Amino acid sequence: MKEKFNDDILQSLKNRPDLAPRKEFKSELKTKLFEEIDGQKKSGRKMGRLVPNVLAAAFILAGIFLTFELIDVERDGQNASKEQDVIVAPTPEEPTELDEPTADKLIVEAFNRYDTVLNDEGMGETFIYEGESYRYMSEGFDSEEKVIHYLSKSFTPDAAEKLIGNHPFIVYKGKLAQPDVTFEPGNVWTDTTAVKVRTTEAMSDVTYEIPVSEGLGRVNVQSFRLVFDGGWKFSVKLPFSFREVEKETKEWNLTLTPEEEAVYQEFSQDPREEHLHGLSPISIAKIYVQATLDERDDLVYEMYTDRAGYVQWNKEEDKKFPKADRGTKDQILRLFKGIENGEFIQTGDTDGYIKYDNGSEGGMGFQMVKDEDGYWSVGFMPTQ
Repeated sequence: MKEKFNDDILQSLKNRPDLAPRKEFKSELKTKLFEEIDGQKKSGRKMGRLVPNVLAAAFILAGIFLTFELIDVERDGQNASKEQDVIVAPTPEEPTELDEPTADKLIVEAFNRYDTVLNDEGMGETFIYEGESYRYMSEGFDSEEKVIHYLSKSFTPDAAEKLIGNHPFIVYKGKLAQPDVTFEPGNVWTDTTAVKVRTTEAMSDVTYEIPVSEGLGRVNVQSFRLVFDGGWKFSVKLPFSFREVEKETKEWNLTLTPEEEAVYQEFSQDPREEHLHGLSPISIAKIYVQATLDERDDLVYEMYTDRAGYVQWNKEEDKKFPKADRGTKDQILRLFKGIENGEFIQTGDTDGYIKYDNGSEGGMGFQMVKDEDGYWSVGFMPTQ
């Protein structure tokens, strides 16, 4: 009966779903209990009253053993869980399939990223550096690190660094800047065609047909290497061809003579037309263009004639005109290109104009009016 009782107790412990003791634990505990009971029988009847106490102690001991066993099981489970975490850690992303249509999309995206950087309009803030006009890059591109990070979506970091190394960026007053011109590609990179893709593991060589901008039907055939690094990226700098920076700068930039620059600086600090007295009509026109480029509306209005019958709006009305009405910087430069080489033609006692050729619209005329003080001023809407 006692054996059955002990077996029942052990069986209930064994069947508890939240315990997982060693297989030998039941046998060891059962043997220990029987040894205690047999020892009490041999001691005689007088010791019989001690059996319950012995059994109680045995069960307490069993409880201690079970507690230790559960602790060991919990530790083993935690260790196993940690080992499993190590095993199931994310592995590097596997290369995706690279076919011709995918390769076409990749090169278009790569070109668009580079073109976005080169033609970034910035915040509209420009400055003159060593005689050339520059514009600051926008906030997202105001450092080489940000530009490389942006290009690295399509290029490896090394290729991205080489790309921007070919462009005349400068750092001015702690911010990245580039020539204030518009760049146009020599090839049609947005219409390329992948004609061959050869892939080995995480590397691929793609041969493209690249249409030439000038020359209908002509294409260049070139091969470029891509590597898989969280996505397919070009590992070489693509030979993007844009119009020469030096040629663009000379073509579009307005340069004041030292005398004109000195007058303009003085005029900028003290906007009174008296500072312009004595300058030729062409020099006055150049300073007008420079003030327009610098968005100095106060200077521009001061240069307009005040002769009765020629004034078209007052200064307060001028302030209300939208800034967009004067055009973009490129539009202004295109409109007045060549004015420094123009010829002043006087058509009357109070009227005259500067005849010049801007290269795109043919002959142009910049209207001038002689004020009552005897000095020439700019006519309202001078090129209309």
